[in-house]
Amino acid sequence: MLPLTELPTQLAEVITQFPPFSEPAQQALNQLFKPTTYLKGSILVTPGQSSEYLYFIEKGLLRAYYFEEGKEITAWILAEGGVGTISQSFYQQIPSTQYLETLEESTIFRLHYRDFIRLQEEHHEYIQVVLHFTQQYFLDYDARIQLLCTRSPLRRYQLFEQQYPNLRGRLAQSVLASYLNMSYYQISRIRTQLSRDK
Repeated sequence: MLPLTELPTQLAEVITQFPPFSEPAQQALNQLFKPTTYLKGSILVTPGQSSEYLYFIEKGLLRAYYFEEGKEITAWILAEGGVGTISQSFYQQIPSTQYLETLEESTIFRLHYRDFIRLQEEHHEYIQVVLHFTQQYFLDYDARIQLLCTRSPLRRYQLFEQQYPNLRGRLAQSVLASYLNMSYYQISRIRTQLSRDK
């Protein structure tokens, strides 16, 4: 594997959390885990298509969204250092019910499903990496549920600002509204109210 000083920052930060990988494991990751740059608004997965890749975000933003009764709903948003996919589609290799989209120009490492399985079977070091991101997924899921269970729109917005300071100013108002289960106009009113209260 490349020395840590030569690895992209976010990937290096993740790798240093684990004991050093064996040489074969390092070589396998170098061969399989390649960066790709996507323009803002790139659609990586569409409904009906299998989510074949796991994505690690080195730079940029990624979101999953779907439509319900004509309304756009954002399921999740990930920034630098996050790992995402359409989980049910990826792990079960069935058609997706959601879209996967970049919200900024993004540099993303991607790993195909068959290589994801093969890495764990041939190099057991990667099981601890999978466990790490599985744990992070459940923590993020709990935070998401907490947001959605907060009845006050103002409090929901404030919780979002507290939990995700790295997303502040990076999301279109329509995307933020669809993530927080609010209308575009509710977000506008809340922002106006908070700016007056300063």
